[in-house]
Amino acid sequence: MSFKIVAFGEILWDLLPRGRTLGGAPFNFAYRVNSLGDTAYPVSRLGRDPLGREAWDLVTAFGIDPSCLQWDDSYPTGTVQVSFDADNNPDFVIVPSVAYDFIESPPQLEQIVKSADCLCFGTLIQRASVSRNSLHRLLLDAASCRKLLDVNLRKDCFTPDIVRQSIEAADIVKLNEKEAVAVGKCSACRPFLFHN
Repeated sequence: MSFKIVAFGEILWDLLPRGRTLGGAPFNFAYRVNSLGDTAYPVSRLGRDPLGREAWDLVTAFGIDPSCLQWDDSYPTGTVQVSFDADNNPDFVIVPSVAYDFIESPPQLEQIVKSADCLCFGTLIQRASVSRNSLHRLLLDAASCRKLLDVNLRKDCFTPDIVRQSIEAADIVKLNEKEAVAVGKCSACRPFLFHN
């Protein structure tokens, strides 16, 4: 049996000291789902620029269905400057106002979500109202599928309300140790951590 997974969120380029790598938590999830033999639909938006075209080419080279990717003529493809401290801990400078901040939810995407087994989403993609509102519409369409939240707390890219609402909407919450501590300190979030 093959599962149908929709991964809503950022496709971006991580600009590392050793070079750039295609990433973004939802895209990484879609890549892994696809590599395990299931069907992944990454939902993101790319700038109509060289980095966007290169991202599209890699998505298709990986054998991932690009039909839910959108093009943007006004905003660039997302990038993140990644540096490391002396203990090899990463620091992320996430460029604001990029294409993935403007993901739309057209009717054909709503139909794909309605028939999906799982909708994966994160907190970073909700930093801008257009993508956040599109996600909220899709969450309503995803009533019959599992909703997986990847709590991806990045500096200046979330609010306690976004985290709380996301946890409330999710069936499964994925977070690392630092994120668990941060979410645990959010009094508005605690009642929703074990709601199902």
